[in-house]
Amino acid sequence: MNFNTALFLFLFLPFFLIVYVFAQPRWRPVIGISASIVFYAWGDLSNLILLCALILINYWVALFVSSSPLKKWLLSFGLFVNLGTLVFFKLFITHGMNLFLGSEVHFPQLLTDGLNSITFPLGLSYICFQLISYLFDVQKGTITSEKNFVAFAFYVLLFPKILVGPIVRFSSVVGQLSAPVLNSHEMAVGVRRFLAGFAKKILIADVLANVVDAVFSLPVEALTPLFGWLGLVAYALQIYFDFSGYTDMAVGLASMMGLRFIENFNYPYVAQSITDFWRRWHISLSTWFRDYVFYPLERRRIPVIGQSFNILVVFLLTGLWHGVAVNLIVWGLLHGFFIVLEGLFLNRWLQKMIQPIRHFYALVALLLTWLVFRAPSLEYVFQFLNLLIGNAQGQIHLAFADTSPLPFIDPSFVLAMVAGIFLSLPLGPVIQKRLDKSVPLTVAGDILLFGLFILGIGFMTSSKFLPGIYGSF
Repeated sequence: MNFNTALFLFLFLPFFLIVYVFAQPRWRPVIGISASIVFYAWGDLSNLILLCALILINYWVALFVSSSPLKKWLLSFGLFVNLGTLVFFKLFITHGMNLFLGSEVHFPQLLTDGLNSITFPLGLSYICFQLISYLFDVQKGTITSEKNFVAFAFYVLLFPKILVGPIVRFSSVVGQLSAPVLNSHEMAVGVRRFLAGFAKKILIADVLANVVDAVFSLPVEALTPLFGWLGLVAYALQIYFDFSGYTDMAVGLASMMGLRFIENFNYPYVAQSITDFWRRWHISLSTWFRDYVFYPLERRRIPVIGQSFNILVVFLLTGLWHGVAVNLIVWGLLHGFFIVLEGLFLNRWLQKMIQPIRHFYALVALLLTWLVFRAPSLEYVFQFLNLLIGNAQGQIHLAFADTSPLPFIDPSFVLAMVAGIFLSLPLGPVIQKRLDKSVPLTVAGDILLFGLFILGIGFMTSSKFLPGIYGSF
């Protein structure tokens, strides 16, 4: 089940909220667990047993890891279960048994058929990272293990964060889990946040996807430099509004349930360096790697090259977290490489320059890395870069049936591009302050959001379904 489906919007969510809101606080976790199981099992019933097993194992490991004399062994066991599960599905289920063993290796048909019937569990990357952070924090004494099994299961299963996060640490919600308290203000804020996220996903990201998919599905020789740049800039906006739109919906749903989730974005495209970008983009993931990978590595830093090496390790793992593919690994290492250079000398140079130049550098670096992220191969990346610098030699001309909707640009695409660029700027907080102080403006804002929701429903029902880009990670 996805947030941008009629089933969720008009059946699941209204029914859940009615039951949840009118229930006593102590029963809300049970209702939340039940709804999350239905949400999860709707499209992924076969992996519900795996999820339940992870909940049970981590619950019991955490109970003993802080007090048992075998706590190091218990922690290692818990980490092995979580990481082992994630690696198994990332490598062998997503890519097949022949990923490292070679295509000439043949396995028994029964084993091959069994593996082919297994699907990648919904939200597994987010769930495993949350459980790993939970075990580490319990072992370090940062938090105490949760004795209430219902509250712990509620934390793991929460359906708003299953699809694309954010990665919510137990310490940030521990006091809210056993009996969530609702208030009308937070629920209203949650509804507004959900509607805004829905509009970002449907009216910006999905509209941009029409041209982006057309550009990147064509041979590079069939494109002009103009459409190459247009497709790349549109993809940078699409992935941001797709991911942040889903995150806004998740944060809004949590607010409706009396919970607070971490903010995952802070206008990343106003960043003036790649280091600054990662303080603003997918904040829950970047801070997770900082706290549970980078800091431990820094405590055992290799002399001279230690910090640079540790940064590259973190971003290698960041690339692998997105998927075991050459382009994703290179994407992660490129970000690490830029951050290493910035730490060594580039930041000192950038600080001497005016802000537009720093911003231009960051945007060019980000567009380069997004091209690597989106491209089907590294060879395609070099061909596309050659196109972007104006080299259109060897160009081929295809029939409109093969290039549609190009070369025509729909007005809705132009509006989505303009809205995407405008909303990438930090104007929202300024507007929000005015809305908070003015009842007429608040009402106008609510009417606008409701109108965008109705428009989004129209777009959603008249076009093909597009799941979240980050849902595949």
